[in-house]
Amino acid sequence: MKNNKNLLDTCRDYCTGCGLCGSVLNKPFHSDEKGFLYPALEEADRDFCSDVCPAAGKAVNSYSDGTIFGKIISCRLGWANDESLRFKASSGGVLSAVCIYLLEHNIVDGIIQTKKDDSDLRKTVTVVSKTAQDVRDCAGSRYTASSPLMNIESLIEEGKKYAFVGKPCDVSALRMLSHSGRVEWTKQIVYMFSFFCAGQPSIAANNKLLNALGCQSADECLEFDYRGNGWPGYAAVVTKDGKSSKMDYERSWMTILGRDVRRCCRFCADGTGEQADISCGDAWYLGADGKPDFTDRPGRNVVFSRTEAGDRLLHDLTAAGCITVEPYDIEKDGLKKSQPYHYNRKASLSSLKLAMSVCRKNFPLYDSKKMKGYAKGYPIKSKTLRCIGTIKRVWSKVI
Repeated sequence: MKNNKNLLDTCRDYCTGCGLCGSVLNKPFHSDEKGFLYPALEEADRDFCSDVCPAAGKAVNSYSDGTIFGKIISCRLGWANDESLRFKASSGGVLSAVCIYLLEHNIVDGIIQTKKDDSDLRKTVTVVSKTAQDVRDCAGSRYTASSPLMNIESLIEEGKKYAFVGKPCDVSALRMLSHSGRVEWTKQIVYMFSFFCAGQPSIAANNKLLNALGCQSADECLEFDYRGNGWPGYAAVVTKDGKSSKMDYERSWMTILGRDVRRCCRFCADGTGEQADISCGDAWYLGADGKPDFTDRPGRNVVFSRTEAGDRLLHDLTAAGCITVEPYDIEKDGLKKSQPYHYNRKASLSSLKLAMSVCRKNFPLYDSKKMKGYAKGYPIKSKTLRCIGTIKRVWSKVI
């Protein structure tokens, strides 16, 4: 892979914007017309990108178990027993409860995570949470671009321990860096957590959502939330003149934000945090039609423990009464139907690769055998439609 002539071009084209090469290699970044950050990579960066960058595929090719949802030690339904936390969080609040537990039991000194940028509510900042209130302030979805690894080394103090919470691609890059042995400070990050992610919406998509909520610019906003305060909750704004407006999740995500995401997100092989110790997603109920039902209810997570350390931690939280967990069977309880986007995207990767090849475009360097394994059981009709649809989107310059 290190000799692949297309590696650097692929890493440029399918950059996730995590920022790790900015922190480790001091690479400058530029913003494209949609507000997404991309690094100025050079030939000297080839080995680093091969080892670390999600687009180079090492996490998938060397560490994926070849299944749709990845290696799982245990799978449960779960939610925070603190009802206020459960209500504020995007779904069940399990990750927030885990972070609070780690801080209050002095297992870590800080939680590296993202929160809304008070100077521009469409954007995010990376912070180190040191108290339960800090974690609560970070709870809730951020449906916008984030680069939590951009300055991560500067956040880590000597002799202290941390947990990291980020998108699956962020955790993947950080985990691969840890495996590479290139830096020592990754040893201070003793837990890595992730959440299910369907993509990073652009600033343009955020502006469109604000406009639909009656807010002409971010400068007019006093508050801007994407989700939470219920499950799934509402996209909601409060303007500086006191006006408020909200929109249901199905419309805000399905018709606005999810329509304009970073390019790499459409070809992602890990939307469920396979490299994390614990990853959580929405455990949607299914309606009579077998599709996710977004009727507002008390939130609940599907909770994956992916490492022995993560599994022990969940056991400790349960024993301490911080979270409630119930058995969950991926096949019997229909996770593919509850999370159809993650299933369809990963199962169709081989079809997407074929489409990009037809269009003479590069593609993330995922192993073909792994992609064929993901596609096992995926309907031929669906594969064909995904391939044709991708070709049309390339021709129309949508991707």
